[in-house]
Amino acid sequence: MKLYSSELTADRADVQRSKYVYGIWFGVAVGLSFSIFAWGIDAYRLDQINGMYPWLKFLVGLLPCMVAGGFAGWLFARIGKPLWALFLWIIAASVFAWLSVNLPLRITPRILNLIEPGIKDFLHYTYYEQFSFKFGVAFFWLAILTALTGLLQIPLSDSAVFSTSVFGKISPMLVTMVLMAISGNTMDNLNNELLRSPIDAINSTTQFFIDHKGEHIEPAQTRQMHLASLRTVQDVVTPERKFMISGYDEDFGDVQVLARFQNAWVECEIFYNQPLSCEEISNPP
Repeated sequence: MKLYSSELTADRADVQRSKYVYGIWFGVAVGLSFSIFAWGIDAYRLDQINGMYPWLKFLVGLLPCMVAGGFAGWLFARIGKPLWALFLWIIAASVFAWLSVNLPLRITPRILNLIEPGIKDFLHYTYYEQFSFKFGVAFFWLAILTALTGLLQIPLSDSAVFSTSVFGKISPMLVTMVLMAISGNTMDNLNNELLRSPIDAINSTTQFFIDHKGEHIEPAQTRQMHLASLRTVQDVVTPERKFMISGYDEDFGDVQVLARFQNAWVECEIFYNQPLSCEEISNPP
């Protein structure tokens, strides 16, 4: 006696449809996981240090990554060939890599110009030629990890489609989250960290100034906290503040940070995460 009907095979139309749908969700999970670790963690950290529009990169990058991942997952589920998995997921990796480099340096500034038209003249974002090398590094690492994700899609998806438990269906996506956590964290260290650290530095100096305003501070501690950088703008410094990058050199060593206080705008120069000086600028309209 046969235990299973011959209809219960992977070639059944309803099973194929289930695989296609699962392929979409598999890819969407890849894109979502990458976005969380590439920009979501950065957004949370920026929010903690008074970054201006901290969640903007995450919200802008989320949908394209989910669409790219979902399309790659769906198309590979239809084709089912390992070589195609490599090709399709490497294409998705190129989308992720392009966004990793261009989102903070090109796309976000243009969106900020639309949200805050008055700050357009204060943003000096330059795309240097060597940033193309950053794209190459990003693509190299992402290609390896996303290709591995693609090769795992078929065996992981097959077990999930036939699973009758919720955990059985989501566990393959948890595996991809580990790989995308590595990918996203690598991209964060490659790009976002260089733009986040100067904000963290000037925010720490500002917070120390506010906490100890009117107190006697030892000269050594004054130098350590770079309080001299706020000397010319100390009258406009307020607890309510937001910071954003307004310019940088090709190595991200000399960075300008735009600060919005309660009644004034200030631009500070940060040299390798050490605040040097700040000056008040005319308020944007």
